[in-house]
Amino acid sequence: MAKTLFAFLPATALSIALFSGSAAASTLWAAAGASAAGGTLLSANQDGAHDLRQILKRSPSGEGFAWFGLYTTGKNDPGLKAGINEKGLSVISAEASSISPKLRGRQSGKHAVISQILSRFASVDELAANADHVFSGSRAIFLLVADRQQILLAEVGLGGEFVFHATDKGTLAHTNHYLNKDLAVFNAANLPSSTVRLARINTLLKQAPQPYTLREFVRMSRDRHGGPDNSLWRSGKEHTLSSWIVHSPANDAPRLRVLIANPGETEKTHEYTLNEAFWKKPAPRSAD
Repeated sequence: MAKTLFAFLPATALSIALFSGSAAASTLWAAAGASAAGGTLLSANQDGAHDLRQILKRSPSGEGFAWFGLYTTGKNDPGLKAGINEKGLSVISAEASSISPKLRGRQSGKHAVISQILSRFASVDELAANADHVFSGSRAIFLLVADRQQILLAEVGLGGEFVFHATDKGTLAHTNHYLNKDLAVFNAANLPSSTVRLARINTLLKQAPQPYTLREFVRMSRDRHGGPDNSLWRSGKEHTLSSWIVHSPANDAPRLRVLIANPGETEKTHEYTLNEAFWKKPAPRSAD
């Protein structure tokens, strides 16, 4: 089963010339159905400048479903980048860095929607049913979402234009430029890292034996095939800050593995079984 929705809203920015920007980069990929042994796998490598850090935090109390998230701290593009809620819905994000910084700053009335998705929705179907309300109000961004059965990929433009595709089988992947032909007008002329990383993760997904495992997704996340600036795991002008991987079996509690690799610090790996006991525990202090 697969569902695709296109909703293009009026946007004057479509006719403006674009130039390459410097927003934080990411590589996103996911698998569902037989490709993930009947469940789903969701993975993100979050990249950023060397003065950024990432931390893990629980959601504030009293704001819908409880959730656990990965945050970037620092002057450039801070905020929630990935999360999973108590219902097992997980969201990862990639910045639309194909848009110039000047244009990214012109998004009056648009906002981040990751916390909204995590606090309000229990499944991909629920999110898809409310896609127009959620995505049309979002700032430009790419989102990959998963529950136990389905994965959903959304592209959102500068003026709230959006397209999403949901499926319960196969794989989805994204980096930092628009793939939909109607939204590709937002892309800068030269996006070598984003293009190379997208091709590489799709190649690795095709080459790896199926069903994929969490261990196989970990191996993909550390791939350095493209050198310091164009690999999935980067160590050049931008540094890979973290690897976030969620394995959601069809009939068991989701497992979360997060590797934090803040520049200048020792790498730390955190592993969680997101069962009822996890969500009943008091919110821990921030972890990094």
